[in-house]
Amino acid sequence: APSTNRCAKMADETIVKQPGPLKSFLAGGGGGICLVLVGHPLDTIKVRIQAMEVVAGKAPQYSGMIDCAKQIVAKQGVQGLYSGMAAPLAGVAPMYALCFLGYGFGKQLFCDADAFENLKLHQIGMAGAFSSLFTTPILGPGERLKCVLQVQAMDGYKGVKYNGYKELVTGLYKEGGAMGIARGSGITLVRDGVASFFYFSTYEFLKKKMTPQGEKGPSVLGTFMAGGVAGIANWC
Repeated sequence: APSTNRCAKMADETIVKQPGPLKSFLAGGGGGICLVLVGHPLDTIKVRIQAMEVVAGKAPQYSGMIDCAKQIVAKQGVQGLYSGMAAPLAGVAPMYALCFLGYGFGKQLFCDADAFENLKLHQIGMAGAFSSLFTTPILGPGERLKCVLQVQAMDGYKGVKYNGYKELVTGLYKEGGAMGIARGSGITLVRDGVASFFYFSTYEFLKKKMTPQGEKGPSVLGTFMAGGVAGIANWC
């Protein structure tokens, strides 16, 4: 009996446990804010390049990522790279808290007790995908507002221009009600579900592989590397 209890205790110690709600909120929110501050300029460049008008026989407005960044800074200053950042920045703290809350519920629904010890990646991935159900209600409308503001700042834009988020939300609501603000949330749910599947499965796989024998988790550098590679998997 003592041997059985010892084995059960060792098995319990191998299961990755989520931190409390407050710690998850603070850590996820802080990490999300850093993510937006670093990544939003690149997102602005991406949207500008995707939305630019391409006419046969004429050179495109932007020849590439660097040229796009130079033109934005020349015309709008550095702040132009952060156009439309308020919505995602305001939403990251609750979004990441909800993301890890959803991931926790997903683990209860999809993961066996030994899923992390034996790296049952399909189960971990499904738990990750489940988290998108919690984040889309915030991320979907935020993405919609961000993209409208980014696109309307482009040269040649002929649609309605909004001065700030209050006017934008009011205008979109008048055009299509709540669905006008949430337009595109369905595809956002699919996109984030697939991305989260690969993010969390890759992250947990690399954390496990980078954990030294006898330790409960990887080093700070190992966690950093696991998160970075998982982020690449998230977007691939």
